[in-house]
Amino acid sequence: MRLTAFSDVSLRILMLLSGLDGQKVSTQTIAEGVGTPYNHVAKSVAFLVNMGLLESTRGRTGGVLLSDAGRVATIGQVLRATEGGVAMVECEGGSTDCPMRHACSLRGVLAHAREEFFKLLDPVVISQLPNEKQMGPVFVELGLGPLGGARSLPSAA
Repeated sequence: MRLTAFSDVSLRILMLLSGLDGQKVSTQTIAEGVGTPYNHVAKSVAFLVNMGLLESTRGRTGGVLLSDAGRVATIGQVLRATEGGVAMVECEGGSTDCPMRHACSLRGVLAHAREEFFKLLDPVVISQLPNEKQMGPVFVELGLGPLGGARSLPSAA
């Protein structure tokens, strides 16, 4: 199973913001931090705000930060929301010319596999993933390093 770009960006946003300990940042800064075009990040940010995982404030002093729900969000939870409706095979969406579509059990097997994939990721809390070795250079590049107020992250094992 390959994640959609939308899911990938959404997870990267949550990881980046989890290292900032309540510091508000602009969507542009997030885009630079996750290495993704602004419009893709803006779409993911809006989705994550709608899910309640991010808080967003408009205006000159505005920005985006991780909500309390975002601090405990799991990979499984986010992927169910971002990937849940994505068909794994063409016939899952109902429209196909496949002659086996009426008696095919592939859809059910793949749907079960997808759910097992999500279940495996349910216990993994996204905010526990970033570490200093991984995020430190990103924060420094964005001016959010130790001088910018970023919290101390766990060391890489």
